[in-house]
Amino acid sequence: MSNKKENIKREMKETFNKIAKSFGEVGPKYWDEFGNRLVKLSNIKEGAEVLDVGMGRGASLFPAIKKVGENGKVIGIDISENMVKETYKEISIKSIENAKVLVMDVDKLEFNNQSFDNIIGGFVFGYFLFSENRFDEILRVLKKGGQVGFSMWGNQEDQKWLNKLIKRYIPVNKKSENKEKSTIPDFSTVEGVKKILNNSGFKNIKVYKEENKVIYKDKNEWWQEMWSNAARNTLEKIDNLGRSEIEEFKKEVFNELEEFRCEQGFCFTMPVIYALGTK
Repeated sequence: MSNKKENIKREMKETFNKIAKSFGEVGPKYWDEFGNRLVKLSNIKEGAEVLDVGMGRGASLFPAIKKVGENGKVIGIDISENMVKETYKEISIKSIENAKVLVMDVDKLEFNNQSFDNIIGGFVFGYFLFSENRFDEILRVLKKGGQVGFSMWGNQEDQKWLNKLIKRYIPVNKKSENKEKSTIPDFSTVEGVKKILNNSGFKNIKVYKEENKVIYKDKNEWWQEMWSNAARNTLEKIDNLGRSEIEEFKKEVFNELEEFRCEQGFCFTMPVIYALGTK
């Protein structure tokens, strides 16, 4: 794996270790909503053996546990030790006996061939595209006729202002960005995702795009939630520039948020793509 990909993996692991305790606990509960939806769309049967890759705090793990029933089994894996630790606590509190969570990298799945009826992954699709193995390991451990189910962000029109603002504080190397775009296929559109799954060898492909309204009660809740998800990595980079920079950035962010003020608070449209395919 290239140094850049190793750095991406390292940064991702560090960030998720930092946010594990508060992830999904601050702000609107959209992670749970999207996790439930992924499991509902997936053809997970009672008694099935399911693998949840990049499980985080279990947004899709716990709905899958419920769906397979007592005779089924669900294994959740994550590269973040703290995510696994926090999710294990919840499994223990709920006295769940048909599930376990493990620290594991999706590039090196420590399971036998054809182990799972279903493999699900919430918002980890891009990670596979950065990997040299792509979906090879997923296909190896998936049973013949088994199904994969993934969720990912669609084009986030309501976030373009934020990306533009971030680039003013953390300039992007255009040459590197263009090279990355040429090597990583587009997975923010239904057609793009269909093409990726088809080229990866999946069959019976179904891809859905759904619009979701996410509401924050105030600007502070939005800001706190950003520090509790993957955006923390970017915010820390701005914070490292100096106190005046992060304060100025926050001020500009709060000004931009006015554009999204609604009766209930601050409203955003967040498109999510759900993709299914069989081996």
